Amino acid sequence: MINNILFIVHLIKSINSLNTKEKILIASKELFREQGFGAPTLNLLAQKIGISRGNLTYYFKDKDALLEALSEEMWVKYEANIGRAMQFPSWGSTNEVTKVYLELQKEYSFIFQDVKVVSHPMIVEQIQRMKEDVLKRQMSTIAFSIQIGNMHEERIPGSYSNMCELIWMVNFYWLSSESYRKENETTSWDKLVWNLILPYFTEKGMNSFKEHFGEEYYQSLGERFKQNNPQMIGF
Repeated sequence: MINNILFIVHLIKSINSLNTKEKILIASKELFREQGFGAPTLNLLAQKIGISRGNLTYYFKDKDALLEALSEEMWVKYEANIGRAMQFPSWGSTNEVTKVYLELQKEYSFIFQDVKVVSHPMIVEQIQRMKEDVLKRQMSTIAFSIQIGNMHEERIPGSYSNMCELIWMVNFYWLSSESYRKENETTSWDKLVWNLILPYFTEKGMNSFKEHFGEEYYQSLGERFKQNNPQMIGF
């Protein structure tokens, strides 16, 4: 009987502890998004949550410990969402994967849009893991697309690996670039990325793309190049 009571008391304490830890993570994420990672102090964070600084440091000894927990939370969400978005290799699924990645960038903007935070060794490791995973999935999609006749065999050595690197860079820097893009710009990340991919598609692949996304979307990918026949000397 006594053992059962002690077990219940321990269980209640564990639940309360977990709730407090979750509250800290949720509140810190909101505060970091509002003010950046560097500005808020532990005192301010504790005040926002409604606990003492000592109680806060019981769970997270400093802001680096908080950053580690939040980056791990981000990775868990990434894996779960990517798994749902990409059940098999296809460019349609890759489009969904990019949406997942951009949503994570928004949720954890205090990581991706802060040079000091994004260059933190712990964060660098997380982002490298994400990049390796994304590039691996894209190369699998290319291999599958070649196999079913939707993409050409590689004509220039390194073309496809370089294309995947460019797609990663577009996705990684897209949200950061929003601050200096004009309001009337119609280019979006997906249209920019498709302009990198589609030149490698076969006629069969182009027909599949139009069937999946529609002719109207295809025609909206960008403005046609206007050739003005400039005088050129050399290459």
